[in-house]
Amino acid sequence: MQLNDLEQEDEEFQNFLKQVTLSKKPDENKQAKNNDERIAVRPEPGFCLKTKRIGDEANNEKVFINVCMSSQINAPREITEEELIEIVKSEDPGRYRVPISLGEPMADLDKHGQACTIFTVIIHPDFYRRAHSSPTFMNFLLTLMYEGLESKYPQFKLDTASVLF
Repeated sequence: MQLNDLEQEDEEFQNFLKQVTLSKKPDENKQAKNNDERIAVRPEPGFCLKTKRIGDEANNEKVFINVCMSSQINAPREITEEELIEIVKSEDPGRYRVPISLGEPMADLDKHGQACTIFTVIIHPDFYRRAHSSPTFMNFLLTLMYEGLESKYPQFKLDTASVLF
């Protein structure tokens, strides 16, 4: 991938974030919060993953996962890498919880005009920085995102072997 492609994708990502965060009026956000406990979050950009959807009907459709941050998402408790590894290997890996917002799939077109799906995932900035500086925490975050998206949207089986940053 060339630098121009990365800059163009970053610009497209910034435009996407602006569109998503400005798409609702404040009154609509209040109503949504009261009806189904949703709140509008204005995330800060992080990074974008590119993978593909696999399965019989997926036809290797591109999937982009925009990983963003917001202090409106609760921070998980602080643990060390060693503690995380111990928890993941234990019989109860769910005892370490990371608050995460998994957005709904959005159909779009990639830069070549091909159909793709975009997800927005939001985590707390402290956990984002921790994952960004630690391969152990990054692998944990990626696993958490993939499992969370596939659990919430079973029609999306994601190719974890073809992830590109």
